[in-house]
Amino acid sequence: MSTQRGQQYKMRFLDNKDHEKLKSISEKNDRSINWLINQAIKEFLNKESAKA
Repeated sequence: MSTQRGQQYKMRFLDNKDHEKLKSISEKNDRSINWLINQAIKEFLNKESAKA
């Protein structure tokens, strides 16, 4: 059995439009939707840390 890297989180999008936008951006940039979401979370956490 392999060891899992990182934590998993199941996400539900608010609507199909948001999912389609992310899908389009990910294809345009040759990245996965997961990568985009992780980058957005990191950016958010960095901004929140700067406020503190």
